[in-house]
Amino acid sequence: MRGVPGEEEVNFERVTKVYREESGKKTLVALEADFYDKLAAYIARLDESANKEAQKNPNSAKALMLQDELRKVRKRRDQIFTYRERKLALLASSRSSGAEVEVPNLPAQERGLFESMVALLAKSRADAFGGSTVVTEVETPTPPSSAPKSESAKKEPERMKVVRAEDTKRVPVPPSLKDHVLVHVLEDLPPFAGIDTTYRLKKEDVVTLPRTIAQILVDRGKARIVTVANPLG
Repeated sequence: MRGVPGEEEVNFERVTKVYREESGKKTLVALEADFYDKLAAYIARLDESANKEAQKNPNSAKALMLQDELRKVRKRRDQIFTYRERKLALLASSRSSGAEVEVPNLPAQERGLFESMVALLAKSRADAFGGSTVVTEVETPTPPSSAPKSESAKKEPERMKVVRAEDTKRVPVPPSLKDHVLVHVLEDLPPFAGIDTTYRLKKEDVVTLPRTIAQILVDRGKARIVTVANPLG
């Protein structure tokens, strides 16, 4: 990541720069994860300063300048998000259809929005196609492999089958999934929407997951690891 002077700070110049880039480009500008947090803090400080100056003398040059800056920043903030929201929607549509799309670094709020859109679009697509399949793909936290798609054997371990609790005795844990574990979901979870996959988990589901994802769910109290002594029981 290039080091640009003042890039870490969110001020009037930075907001204006991002606004111009978003309005002039079809692609998303990479932004740090806490961009909107820093923008909100900047607007809060600006609002406080403007109010203080207005109380002293609402017609002073400084008070008018601060009020003008605050108005412009708020407007550009709204425009920036609108521009980026539209671009994210297009990317989410492409990704939910299985296309390979590149997504730059996103603020945390936009990352959540993007993942939710991918999940919703994927569900809508499945519903529209009349599919009731429970087979979905699980994204690992690491970047996607650059291996050709023809090497299906390498990607096969990423495909999981969701199994209801009452069916677990009839479904063995696939022996090829050496880096996966069987977990029991303790509550309904929002969809996992990742780089090119969507995964939905409901309370009482029993599913095999990559150890990294399973550990995250266990640590958050959302699931528990199931020890299977004899999967064919």
